[in-house]
Amino acid sequence: MPAIFFMVLSAASFSFMAATVRWLLPETPSQAIVFSRGVMVSAILVVIATRRRVSLLGRRRGLLLVRGLLGSAALSIYYWSAQTLPIGDAILIQYTHPLWVALLAPWLLREVTSGRTYRAAVLGLVGVAFVVRPEGQLSPAAMIALGGAVLSALAYMTVRRLSETESRIAIMFWFPAVSVLFALPGTWSAGASALPRCGREVVGHLLVTGSALLGQWAITLGLSRAGAARATAATLTGPLFGMVLGWLLLSQVPSGTSLIGGALILTGLYVLARPVRSRS
Repeated sequence: MPAIFFMVLSAASFSFMAATVRWLLPETPSQAIVFSRGVMVSAILVVIATRRRVSLLGRRRGLLLVRGLLGSAALSIYYWSAQTLPIGDAILIQYTHPLWVALLAPWLLREVTSGRTYRAAVLGLVGVAFVVRPEGQLSPAAMIALGGAVLSALAYMTVRRLSETESRIAIMFWFPAVSVLFALPGTWSAGASALPRCGREVVGHLLVTGSALLGQWAITLGLSRAGAARATAATLTGPLFGMVLGWLLLSQVPSGTSLIGGALILTGLYVLARPVRSRS
């Protein structure tokens, strides 16, 4: 399968994960969701690694830890924004991470970035402005969500670097394992509110874990098969999934400014992902 297939699959999975947080877990503390997801995904990966007799420790443990911390912080913000913002906006902002990858990859990964990539990034960032300032005033919640997108971009770039030396299952394991420790203080302080209070919330935790595991597997595989900027650009379908899920599950209709911003962001991502034609 090509890298783009796995990146689109990851976009659909993570969009469904965010929609599930808003749909089934709207009152659950975001750190409790991160914690439960981390525990269940880690346990599943331990079983898989044991059967395959694969080590989960990895070689570059410092970078694996950094990837886990970046991913945990980004995930915490993503869940919080899914509960706070209209779900379409939350997912749209999260999926600006290819723009940040395109801007940061030349400096952090020494990947060659063309002028077209920079123009696409600028176009996408103009679209972001429509979403984070819908009424001409800065939305603090949207800015926090945007910070989460930048953290996601940094996390994805560490995955690209780690894929040179580490097994996919080791990369996948360190993220949820670190997230358990990352979310433990917040989960503990939340007390009884961190526990599922009904069958609906139990189902919510299970769906979040399942979609997260599928999305993480797909994105790890996709990033290992292509350059960071081009591969993550394939997730341009994420905002589309988000808007459709928001309408189907939550009856949320995107605002005019969100549609304008989304169109600009998707155009920028399309330009970013479009193959470069060689000149004869």
